[in-house]
Formats: sequence, structure tokens, C-alpha cells
Amino acid sequence: MNYIHNFDEPINRVGTDSFKWDYEGEDGKYIPLGVADTDFKAPQPVIDAVRKVVDFGVFAYGALPQKRFAEAVTGWYKKRYDLTVDPETVRHSQGLMTGALWMILNAYTRPGDKILIQSPVYNTFNVVIQGAGRFVESNDLILNNGHYEIDFEDLEKKTADPRVRILLVCNPHNPVGRVWTAEELMKMYEICKKNNTLIVSDEIHGDIVYGDNKHIPFFSLSPEVADNVVVMSSPSKTFNLACFYSAYVVIHNKALRDQYMVVYDDYHFDYNYLGIEGLIAAYNECEEYVDQQNEYFQKNIAIFRNFLKENMPEVKMIEPEGTYLLWVDFRAWGLPQDELMQMFMKGGVKLNSGSNYGKPGVGFARVNIATQTAVLEEALAKIKAVYDEWKAQS
Repeated sequence: MNYIHNFDEPINRVGTDSFKWDYEGEDGKYIPLGVADTDFKAPQPVIDAVRKVVDFGVFAYGALPQKRFAEAVTGWYKKRYDLTVDPETVRHSQGLMTGALWMILNAYTRPGDKILIQSPVYNTFNVVIQGAGRFVESNDLILNNGHYEIDFEDLEKKTADPRVRILLVCNPHNPVGRVWTAEELMKMYEICKKNNTLIVSDEIHGDIVYGDNKHIPFFSLSPEVADNVVVMSSPSKTFNLACFYSAYVVIHNKALRDQYMVVYDDYHFDYNYLGIEGLIAAYNECEEYVDQQNEYFQKNIAIFRNFLKENMPEVKMIEPEGTYLLWVDFRAWGLPQDELMQMFMKGGVKLNSGSNYGKPGVGFARVNIATQTAVLEEALAKIKAVYDEWKAQS
């Protein structure tokens, strides 16, 4: 199938009940480069699949098409990663955070247990963990010469605490853009295995990687590793399908899988009738969209990189290995975090405050470049104008 998507197509999302443009952007008052969705239409085969369901016109209770669903997921792993995954290991969830992660916490931990995260990291991890009555512990990443690394010595100490039941890994990492190597993944696994800590890997950004970097699904390292990790993912970032809340977990260990399904069944969860068809169409028919989109992201990243170099070289972008989220170091400006974010808002742009992602994020901002290049360039022009005004007054 020769499918070419127009990522430059202007799309006005204001007034569409968009979290990004109507809530974060305050009905178009600001250009929002924050919340992690894209401003692109889904690929046409997904739209066609959903339209077929809509045209049928009956939206009654559905029965999850487990076989078609699991085969679409395993087919994607075969096409994208050359991995043969047993469909029996794939189970449905209603999104990742309040779906998969919430069920995982209830299946494998109890209130009062500790969950280990690696800050700066996606802030909803904290929200879900604390909301479930668990405690958050952090194995902070180390920023070394513009490159984030895992503090393995600290990881060893933290997982030695028997109350730490899960290490929650983000790979590719949101917001710092690391794509963890096989060596890094294996070292995390060995430490956690020794200390009886379950690894749960959020791999929702796994399809979005650049250059020679390669996303390695955690379970693919070895059969032994696969038996001791839980991977959760979704097509929502790759194909802009977040509102469908159609996600999945891959659990090779039957006992862990059965525990997960006890929670799933106890709460009588259903599924999104439209969303599952969207997932199946995306994974079965839309690989070309992903390759084209990744090229587009790289173009936008280059524009942002050059913008900083030419206009504010003291600001440092952490070079992304994956995701469409840039982690940008503004500490050279010496501004308190609130003033830093207000400065961008004064210019008409909303970014995500680095402090949202833990104490190591103070002085940083997260920038989402998954928008039309024309929109990104307009936002950068606004940032330059307010920056030039600030420098003139300094």
C-alpha cells in the first residue's frame, strides 16, 4: 500500500473540546506545545475502519474481539521489531494510566507499598500511584554532559527496600527522550530480579525513535526476562488515538497474567467499540504512516535545534533519541520556574513546566514538536519576540 500522509495539512482544533487547544491553550489564546498528542489526523485506514462502524449505526454492548485484537498487536511486533509474540500474552486495558497501570498496581501491590520511578518522568505516574494508596520513591536519572543515565548504585539501594515492589520504567523515556539500550535494560533487570522487584515498562512511545537508536521491548531480552516483566503500550501516541483508550499489556508469565485478569474481571471492564477497530486498522495497515511521521518529527526537531543555536545558544536541548517531546534546559536564564513559564505565556505560548516531572526538572521545560511545521515556527517566533524583549530589559 502506497500511503502518503500530509502532515502539513492545517487543522484548527480550537472549539473541538481539545484538551490541548481548548483547555491548555485556553480556546486558542495560546499556542500549546505541551500535552502529548499530535495535531495530525489519524491515517486514512483508521478513519475508514471507524467510519464503517459508525455507518453500521448500532452502538450496543460489544464482545472484545480478542483474537483479532491480539493478532493485530502481535503482528505489529513482528513487522516493527521482528519479534514473534504469543497472542496469549496480550491482554486489553482501557488506556495506560487509569487502565493498565491502575490494574497492575491492584494486581501486584497493596496500599502502603512503594513504587520506584526514574525522575524526571511523566507526571501522571505520581498521580496514579498516589491515588492508588501507594508511595512514590525515585531513582533519579543523572544528567551527564547533556545525556541522561541511570543511577544504578542508587537503584541497587532503593530496590533493596522490601517495600519497593515495582520499578516503573519509561522507555522511550518521557520527557528526557532516552531510548534505553539492551545493556541498560538488562542491568536494571538483574538488580530488580535480585531484589524481587517487578519491572513494569511503559513503552507507549516505542514506535517513535530516531537515527541508529532502536526501541527494545523489555520482554524481548530473553525468556527469563520476559517471565519477570510486564510491558504496557498502545497505538495512541503513534497514531494520535488517545481518546479511544484502547491499550494493552504483554504479560508472558501466566501467574502474573492471571492476577491481572482477576482485577480486570472484578471491575467488569468493557472496551471502546470504535477504538479497538482503530487499533486493529492502525497496526494492520498503517506502518508507512509511522515512518513518514518520524521523518516529519526529525525535521521539526532540527528546526527547534537550529532556533536555539541561532537565537539563544545558552539554552540547551537534550538531544532526543525517541518521542516527539523535547526536554529543554533553561537554567542559564536563572529564572524561578514560575517566572520562566510565565515568560512563555506572555509571548503567547504554553509549554509544560519541568517541575511537573519531579525535582530534577526544575529549570527545564517540555516541548511537544508534534504539530504542523508552520505552527511550530509561529510559536518559536513568539518565543523569540518575548525573549528579545526580556534581554533588552535585563
